Amino acid sequence: MKILKLILKIILLPLNVLWWIIKQIFLKLNKIRIGRFLKTLSVAKLDALTGEEFENVCKLIFEYVGYNVKATPASNDYGADLIISKKLTIVVQAKLYYKHGVGNHAVQEVTSALKYYKAHFACVITNWKFTNQAQTMAQTQSVVLIDRQDLDVFFEDLEHKTKNSKLFSLEKHFKANIKQI
Repeated sequence: MKILKLILKIILLPLNVLWWIIKQIFLKLNKIRIGRFLKTLSVAKLDALTGEEFENVCKLIFEYVGYNVKATPASNDYGADLIISKKLTIVVQAKLYYKHGVGNHAVQEVTSALKYYKAHFACVITNWKFTNQAQTMAQTQSVVLIDRQDLDVFFEDLEHKTKNSKLFSLEKHFKANIKQI
């Protein structure tokens, strides 16, 4: 029996290593594919999307910056469109707006998702701007806001191969919000 276990370990170890290598290659190729697609976008192009398309682009953005991403159901999502994780779990609400600021309601929605999804903090991402009330509420509710300007910086990062965007450091911005409270 011990010999059989040893033989299985000897056979399975290279297979596990090979599987890990193939998985890493697939992940790298997927990141390259996503990066090429995102480089064709701009904030102005986001304005022409539907809400569902915007959520899908947000999903790709978070995957590109290294998060594991899970979309929530289209309805009954408990205030979150995406659940993303790296070291911490983050609930994300995506809001596609035109010509007026995203208000308190978006912050309240995503805040309600925190407990339901057992997340560490929340994020609202939009193609537009946030009202002053939403910004004030976000600071007291563990919510990181990503607006049009942040997305602009992200698209510049793609072009220049830098990482200046808030999207690359959500956890750092969350911790900064906590210190301000």
